[in-house]
Formats: sequence, structure tokens, C-alpha cells
Amino acid sequence: MRKFQNWWIKFSCFLTGYNFYILSNCSEVSTRKVKKYTAALLIVSTVWAFVGYCFCDRYMKLGPTGSIFGAIIAVLIIIQIERQILLADKTNRWLKVTRIGLAILMAVIGSLIVDQIIFKDDIDKAKIKSNQEQVEALLPARTKQITEQITQLNASIATKELERKELLDDISRNPNQQIVETSSSQVPVTKITTDSSKTTTTSTALKTTISRNIKVVPNPKINQLQPIDDQLKVLADQKMIKETMQLGLKTLLEKEVDSKVGFLDELQIMFSILNESFIAAIVYVIWLLFLLLLELLILIGKSNEDDSDYDKTIQKQMAIHFRKIELL
Repeated sequence: MRKFQNWWIKFSCFLTGYNFYILSNCSEVSTRKVKKYTAALLIVSTVWAFVGYCFCDRYMKLGPTGSIFGAIIAVLIIIQIERQILLADKTNRWLKVTRIGLAILMAVIGSLIVDQIIFKDDIDKAKIKSNQEQVEALLPARTKQITEQITQLNASIATKELERKELLDDISRNPNQQIVETSSSQVPVTKITTDSSKTTTTSTALKTTISRNIKVVPNPKINQLQPIDDQLKVLADQKMIKETMQLGLKTLLEKEVDSKVGFLDELQIMFSILNESFIAAIVYVIWLLFLLLLELLILIGKSNEDDSDYDKTIQKQMAIHFRKIELL
């Protein structure tokens, strides 16, 4: 039991910033004061860990791991703020005013986030109407955009179909084409000559002959049909996708709007709920006062307490150090 008490006191000193070795030589009054401050810190830290986690998870979309880190950061900020009061020798006026201002701001922020969680179902109901209004506002522009794209695709399809028709007409008129192939060859020719003495002479000479061959081949424009058919298929597929998208555009917009959880949008909806419902406003005020009093718990306790022997020991040590500096 004794070991557990020492561990808890060490943990309390770690949170509050107190010196464990000095506190261990002080009275039970100082120890109880540190335990009391630790309890207040744990209450405030637990509340802000919950607020930080919910905010990071719902609005910042950080997931469980990122939300845990967000909760830890919120707790660290709260502890460092409270230490400004706990470790002050005397809570002067400006420090109190600053802490009260921070407490009000943090209570407002915390109550807004907590109330958005509490009124989640009411906010979701109100968001249905708000989301429908957003969908109706976005639908004409999106529809016009898709319609223009479909019109452009129809124009491209009509152009390609006209080009294909012209090719088919040309092919039907001229299914075949004649190609004249010319070739030349040298043929030996024997020439016999007789002179005046009636002597016969035979000579051979090469004679070039030109031959022409007419070849019938299919119209080469037939090969242009397949690329055009492929382009028409691609354009038809794109048109089908756009038409399908146009038919399901409203459903798509509803999913898109529902997936965007905006903090300011929900905040505006929540304010409208508070204005319309007196009970909701009371719940908000209760949470606001609760968080505000939690934030001021340590400040109130610190302001209304006399110095303990721990504080006296710290002041005595400071006086001794000042005396040493003077002697030096």
C-alpha cells in the first residue's frame, strides 16, 4: 500500500510540476493539496481528451490512431495551461484574468463540440433538409455540364458516321481499282544482211520490249473503315457513361453532400436548433457552465488557499539562494 501511495504521489508531482523530493519531506497537508490538484487535472484532462478525440475523428477524419494523438495533444495543452496557475508563487491579477478568459473560450469551444455530439440525431435530421437544398442548388449546373458533354459526343459521333457513310458510298461505287503494272525486258533479235558479193552475214541484237499488266485490287479505302468503327465504339461507350451518370446524378450528389461533414455546417444547424428549442438551449448552457467551472476549479482552489509548508519551503530555498548571491 505504501508503494502504491508513493507511486501515486510521484505521478501527481509529474502532472502538477511539484518536486517529489521536497514534497516527501513536507506535511500531509501539502500531500493532500497535490492529490487534490491531480484529481482536478484528471477530471479536466478526461473531458478534453474526449472532446479532442471526437473532434479529430468526426471533423478532421484522422481515424482512431490520429484521433488518439489529437486527444493526447489536447490533454498536454490543458496540463500546461493549468501548470501556469499551479506553479505560480502568487496568482496575480493579470494571471487570473488571463486564465478566466481562457476558461471561457475553452468552455465555449468544448460545449459546442460536446453539444454537437449530444444533438447528433437532431442535427442529422436537420441536415437532411439542408442537404436536399444543396443538392437542388448543385443539380442544374452539374446537369448542364453533362448535357454539354453529351452534345459534344453526339456531334463527334455524327461527324464520324458521315465520314463512314462517304467511305461506304465510294466503296460501293468503286469496289475495285485497276492498277497498270509496266515491265520492260530485252529480247535478242537475229538480223541477216547480204552484201553486194552476195555474202550473207548474221548478227544478233537486243531489243527492248515493254509489257503492260492490268491488275484488279479491292478499293484501299476499305481499310479506313475499321479505325472509324473503333472510334465510333469509343465515342458510344463514353456517351453511355455520361447518360448513365446523368440518370444517377441526383443520387451521386446526395452521397457526395452526405459524405462531407462540415463543422461549420453542423454548427449553424445546431444554433438553429438552440434557437428553436428552449430545452436544447438549457442543455447547452448546462454544459457551458459545467466546463467553465471545471476550467476554473484549480484557479478557485489555488486562490482561496493559504501557503502550505511546501510553498514555504520553496520560498525559503529562494531566500537562501538570494542570500548566497548577495554574499558572493
